[in-house]
Amino acid sequence: MSLAWNSVSGASSYNIYRSPVTGGGFVKVGSANETTFTDDTGLRNAQNYFYVVTALDTPGNESAYSNEVNAIPHLVIGWANLQWPPNMTHTISITNRTDNAYGQVWIDGVTNQPGATEGLLAQLGFGPDGSDPAGNSDWVWVDATFNVDSGNNDEFVASMLPESVGTFDYAFRYSTTNGRDWVYADLDGIGNGYSAAQAGNLTVNSSGDTTAPAAPSGLNVVSASPDGVELAWDAVQGDASLYGYEVRRSDSSGGPYTTIALVTTNSYTDASVDQGATYYYVVRAVDISFNRSGNSNEVTATAELRTVTLVFNVTVAASTDGTGRSVYIAGFLDRLDGGLPQWNPGGVVLTRVDATHWTITLTGKETVQIEYKYTLGDWEHVEKDDVCGEIANRQLTLSYGATGTQTVNDTVPNWRNVAPCGN
Repeated sequence: MSLAWNSVSGASSYNIYRSPVTGGGFVKVGSANETTFTDDTGLRNAQNYFYVVTALDTPGNESAYSNEVNAIPHLVIGWANLQWPPNMTHTISITNRTDNAYGQVWIDGVTNQPGATEGLLAQLGFGPDGSDPAGNSDWVWVDATFNVDSGNNDEFVASMLPESVGTFDYAFRYSTTNGRDWVYADLDGIGNGYSAAQAGNLTVNSSGDTTAPAAPSGLNVVSASPDGVELAWDAVQGDASLYGYEVRRSDSSGGPYTTIALVTTNSYTDASVDQGATYYYVVRAVDISFNRSGNSNEVTATAELRTVTLVFNVTVAASTDGTGRSVYIAGFLDRLDGGLPQWNPGGVVLTRVDATHWTITLTGKETVQIEYKYTLGDWEHVEKDDVCGEIANRQLTLSYGATGTQTVNDTVPNWRNVAPCGN
């Protein structure tokens, strides 16, 4: 990795720092008296590295970091192609992929070694007939896997799953920069550049079934939280060709929607959500010939923490009623709803059920953690264990569970300054 920077007036030398992540974690990798430096220690191909430089004066005072730059050391592809076949015919199917396609790539002094080349990626893609695949969003790409060593080349293999009938081009592409840059390869190799005339030709024929399934109904939000949005809907009945359902999401009501999943059951949990964000969902049915129904009803969900109903039931010592006092709960109750006090021994009173049972219902957001104790109104009458010893702060994490109600059953064997723990 070769670096260069502008000179600094008064600088006698420079330190060079490197990190595998942006914004920090920098480790010194060398020094220089000039404004250039070549880093050739401990680098891995296809990994991103971030650099900053500092200036030092003669006494050794060091400046702040320079601007950050990044680069990827990588192998250079010398030749690559779409090896075979030049043509494919495929009947559209959601369960049957095309035949395999093969591609080969050569890197001088590297691919002639046994096994897959580290940091070398390959993908097989297809797109509109006669189009250029570079930067073309109409092309669909799938990862290819290393197949065999073929002479001095690495050979890769993959297949495709086209979702519509028609005629398409297909080709391979290769990267040694972890996908930052791609080399597009056709049948006669990359020596003369990519040409649609040298692309593979894919013909996708109809299965004979062109009837779309019925649209799903009853889409509903089962739950929504930062952990995910759980959806369910009524299954489409009586269609022998039905394969499953596409779950589609949008950031605004009415779309446009993006398909985020293809499932074969009538439920799905979208775990790729941001806390506090609102999403809009529809689903549509898909059959084995990629015929799609219209959209279901739309539902909306916000990925926010849910409110938990927190029920405290406490069984107290039989001597409690004789004190003439009420039972209180104190702790980090300010983390719950309602503006409750923090560690106030006489601030939050429970309701008496009978001589030995008291209860209170509070609410708070799921995942909130609290600590708490029971008292008879002040710290001179705090809970004690069955041998009059101290009881550590009780700890609790709010959990929504299946119903949104969390019940806590506690027992207080004794109280401070109440017999048998004093008077």
